[in-house]
Amino acid sequence: MKMCQRLEMISVSKQLDMQVKRQFARGSGFARTKELAAAGFSSAFIARLAREGDIVRVKRGLYRWHQGESPGSLIEACRIVPGGVVCLLSALSVYEVGTKVPREIHLAIPRKARTPLLPLYPPIRLAYFSDLQYQIGITAVKYNGVDVPIYDLEKTICDCARYRNKIGYDVFREAVTEYLRQPGRNIDKLLDYAQKLRVWSIIHPAVLAMA
Repeated sequence: MKMCQRLEMISVSKQLDMQVKRQFARGSGFARTKELAAAGFSSAFIARLAREGDIVRVKRGLYRWHQGESPGSLIEACRIVPGGVVCLLSALSVYEVGTKVPREIHLAIPRKARTPLLPLYPPIRLAYFSDLQYQIGITAVKYNGVDVPIYDLEKTICDCARYRNKIGYDVFREAVTEYLRQPGRNIDKLLDYAQKLRVWSIIHPAVLAMA
């Protein structure tokens, strides 16, 4: 092979690498197979990138860019679960409320949603919420520079009240106590959520006790 032909092949390879890197950058380090195909990348090329370690297969149809900093397991979990919202212990951890360290990433999805195929890593625990319970209180936080869907703190406290038998009553008690001591607490919002989500009988006495 002539030198000029070899240099041309190297140049084309670098251009492809830059193009695919930009594609992953658009998705904050993630890309789906259909997105890569729509951008003109063949399945053979995608397989080569995975084989050579440039990208990592998270699950079927979803890849993560391997080079550079990892976007983090919380971000990865939200990419794996379409419509997933960070909730319960994971939300408390993000807000730095309580001392319980979750062993799994807690994500809420609608009760009627199709259960996604979950990988071994990151470990994900799904919570199936009713339509009302799922829709109330969704916000977003910046996590490693990426917007992550999460329930606001008042909704999280109400969810912990509802799931207190599963997460532990002591965990709920610690969370609601710390929340009520925060200067930025919004008691009106908390009680409004508590009524709508039918946990008033649990939240209201806690609020009165701290008054």
